[in-house]
Amino acid sequence: MSYYTKIEKLNIILDIAKKLKNFKGKNNQIVDLYKDEISFIEDFKNISNEYIKYTPLDNNDIKEFKGSFDFIEIGKRIDYIFPILKKDEPLFVIRFSS
Repeated sequence: MSYYTKIEKLNIILDIAKKLKNFKGKNNQIVDLYKDEISFIEDFKNISNEYIKYTPLDNNDIKEFKGSFDFIEIGKRIDYIFPILKKDEPLFVIRFSS
């Protein structure tokens, strides 16, 4: 099985962070969502760091990095998947809370 390298995982996270910093809000206004004051950012940073540093010992040791963050300020949920295996695609999407 082929794993994402640390550099590839870093690029996945940097791409997400860039999109958060330049998020298009209402009327195409740019909003920086990558601020420490935003409810999910500390958790995002912690999980991102753990994800980038993680290397499985073997195919039986693959940890899943998927879950959700509550985006309290706007009443939405962010679902994420940070893949270990190259066959899997990353996901980071803002959804309406149910």
